[in-house]
Amino acid sequence: MTHTFHELYELMPKKDCGLCNNPSCRTMARKIATGDAKPEQCVNLVRPEYQENLEKIKLYLQQGVEIGAKGTIVVEETGVTYIHPCISEAGRIAAESKLTAGPEGPVDLKFGFFDPIAMCWALNVSGLFREVRCSPKLGVARIIIDDKTVMVFQDGRINVRRAKDKQDAIQTIRLVSRSLWGAIICSCCGNSGLDCGSGGCEECLGKVCPVIGGGPPDPTISSRNKTQATTASTMFDRVKTLKTRHYFDEAVQILDKGFENFQVLSTKLSSGVFDKSGFQELEGRVTNVNQLAIRFIVDTPKIQDAAIGVILGGIALDLSRMVDGLKTLAQYMDKLISPSIQELFVSAVDIAVAGYKALKTMDFNLSDQVKAQYMAFRKKWAEGFRTTPDKDVFVAIEKIATNGYYIARLLAKPVPA
Repeated sequence: MTHTFHELYELMPKKDCGLCNNPSCRTMARKIATGDAKPEQCVNLVRPEYQENLEKIKLYLQQGVEIGAKGTIVVEETGVTYIHPCISEAGRIAAESKLTAGPEGPVDLKFGFFDPIAMCWALNVSGLFREVRCSPKLGVARIIIDDKTVMVFQDGRINVRRAKDKQDAIQTIRLVSRSLWGAIICSCCGNSGLDCGSGGCEECLGKVCPVIGGGPPDPTISSRNKTQATTASTMFDRVKTLKTRHYFDEAVQILDKGFENFQVLSTKLSSGVFDKSGFQELEGRVTNVNQLAIRFIVDTPKIQDAAIGVILGGIALDLSRMVDGLKTLAQYMDKLISPSIQELFVSAVDIAVAGYKALKTMDFNLSDQVKAQYMAFRKKWAEGFRTTPDKDVFVAIEKIATNGYYIARLLAKPVPA
């Protein structure tokens, strides 16, 4: 009996704590499935309360887990493998973009193409489509755009039905593929593009991420630059010349407010106050940033410039994980009374806020200070984590600090030039 990636992922703790050196449990699940990591490397899976899950994962690995694909998206000319008249309706066009062998043969996409969970999330959050039905379990999405029906599969296929003409079909594939750029999985590290854009990928700190540099399977892209690089610190200057800068500017303004909200909510929480409406407002801001990031990617013509939108979405992902950390702590507010836990919590929030400030102000000295502060935090955190019975409290606090650290190191992250 062979199992799917989704079945394996459902057994993961889903804390996205980063303690396994992966920014998400999805990445860790992929690495476990391919043998690039062992289940025991997850500090949460080895806890007694996850013992049954750990044993099931080991059983699934013995029985087999399928997540890979072979091939590459065709990008020459249209990038569409076939276009033909729609059988069911005269005057309409059907088209498909799919994985196929490139000039040098198939590429082994051992982790698959689209992250099915990120795929469904992106399609639903984008706000670009009239109707979205997506199953991460099946790895299939059905989208309605105007009168067109689009099917998206986790193996990279995008099918369009009832397009008006060839150009309409190609533009539809362009729209969908760009919306899903952040859901493409890197064959090198197993992270989705958005996870890499968050600063959470260890392997892409010294090079351009293959997903961010290569771009989405957009058939209209004529040039893909995977080697020439600048750093993410330049994005604030680069967007000034773009017609789509209003998306970026609005998203950054919302992020500014979001981090202010985050700091206020953290202070209230440490005082024993859970501001439910404040959390809802902050989560709404994160959603707005994600929508603006996707619109920026879709409407920015050059792929090298559009890549800035992946970084923008990555920062929103960092903030959303910080919020998740706060929501977990809200369940254990009585624990925050402890002076040692209170000290760790305050330090984590400081790292989170300073990390964003370093990126926003392009302050490399502050970025280095945040990194040093994070290393000191982790040392003290580890001492407490080994002996505490309140593991979830410590994991939530660490999650806040880690994502602030991710943002701080984005400053020097290589991106396409």
